Amino acid sequence: MTQSRFDKLNASLRTSSLDAVILNPGPTLTYLTGLRFHLMERPVVLLFAKDQVPAIVLPELELQKVASLPYKLQVFAYPENPSEWDNAFRNAVQALGLDAKRIGVEPRQLRLLEFRYVKASAPEADFPDAGDVLSGL
Repeated sequence: MTQSRFDKLNASLRTSSLDAVILNPGPTLTYLTGLRFHLMERPVVLLFAKDQVPAIVLPELELQKVASLPYKLQVFAYPENPSEWDNAFRNAVQALGLDAKRIGVEPRQLRLLEFRYVKASAPEADFPDAGDVLSGL
């Protein structure tokens, strides 16, 4: 079921002006992945770029949630020390080649905390509203 939802999002991205979307914990992330996270002081972000294996950035203490998923997911975990968190975001953004791309956001869902980590990792990217792309799911 999740793969078909990934395929639907990928098809929607192909017909849009977006190269990717970023999602933090909330209904859309849960719908797409089946993963349940709550908003906390440690950021969690799913980066979904068209025609690529999605990437997730999450705390090491949440690794068990992604250990046996029935679909492919690139995992970038960070340790407890907040000064090291930006490395995981940078590695995820680089793995998907997202700098200087159009990365859609859910304007009523994405927190500033997560946005700042992604923006710092992709300083040349544009971050338009992805509401139309995501509402079709």
